[in-house]
Amino acid sequence: MNRTAAIGTCAWPAHLRPGALRWARPSAHYAATVAFYRDAVGLPVVGEFTASFGEDGTIFGLPDTGIQMEIVRAHPASAGPDGFDQLVLYLNDMEAVTTATAPLRKQGFTPDPAPHGYWAANGAVVFRDPDGRGVVFAPWVYGRDADPVDGGIGITDAGADGEPPVHVDWHDGDRAALRSLFEEAEDSRAQLDGYIDTGRVLVARRGSDAVGHLQLVPTGDAVELKNMAVVPHLRGRGIGRLLVGAAVDACAAGGMSRIVVATAAADTGNLRFYQRCGFRFASVEHDAFTPATGYSDPTVIDGIPLLDRVWLSRELRSPVGPSRAVVRDDGTQQTSSIPPSTAVDHLGGGATAHPF
Repeated sequence: MNRTAAIGTCAWPAHLRPGALRWARPSAHYAATVAFYRDAVGLPVVGEFTASFGEDGTIFGLPDTGIQMEIVRAHPASAGPDGFDQLVLYLNDMEAVTTATAPLRKQGFTPDPAPHGYWAANGAVVFRDPDGRGVVFAPWVYGRDADPVDGGIGITDAGADGEPPVHVDWHDGDRAALRSLFEEAEDSRAQLDGYIDTGRVLVARRGSDAVGHLQLVPTGDAVELKNMAVVPHLRGRGIGRLLVGAAVDACAAGGMSRIVVATAAADTGNLRFYQRCGFRFASVEHDAFTPATGYSDPTVIDGIPLLDRVWLSRELRSPVGPSRAVVRDDGTQQTSSIPPSTAVDHLGGGATAHPF
């Protein structure tokens, strides 16, 4: 057998510069395959999803999010190249996707007109190789950016019984109507009374019902995500992600450079959620939750005493345009304009209830 080896430094071609790379493979023995790569091979798990547009999957880092392998639970009737037999190229934005796919179009290849719902909802472009396997060009970088419409997870089931889609828009009415949502995220009545009427509030509505909210309070060159919650029976459906995405777009469009959020150090669920939304740790505020600051003592979350507050921050990039997100019954998302937040002067504690 003759073999040749490349000599010198290899690099991506000029038109194709992905920030992350993933290939996806279906598995008819999903649990055993995940255990094999996780426990036997020893690959680190960098992400997992359940019922995401009808799919279950586990993402392995090689060894981090720069290169990934995704194992997706195969559907019983699947045969031949599966919809998740894919190579995924994560690019910086839609302009990078257009540049990367130009050679394919020039050679007469056309995008898949009916890609998987997740890729369609996120603006990705999918081409098929001659064997029918997908090459996905995604306009964001996994591990660096929050999945734009990971928030579509579970909405399909919620709309299957005829319920309307979820819309996110500004709330300009009486905040008292939303107080029960605010109280999901704030244990101190005194603290809530002090900030409930500050800033602006985004509300997620299903029909006329408020099912989630997010309060934004500008503070100089940044804006604080002050209070956020989703009604308990709809948590895990992606509404929190939807609210954060709308907030990030609105703040960037309004010229803000950073969005910050504070949550309890004891609340590991919230810490995981915000990091998945692109936030990074900034500082720790010790003894923020005590009787002296209006909180009952003792309070325990997930078996951890509630004492310290963690601040997280996310840098903002100017979006193509601010957006109001709409999650439809099939899990897809539309956008239309949301006016940017107006400035007010309040800085305070910060509270969020599990939005995911």
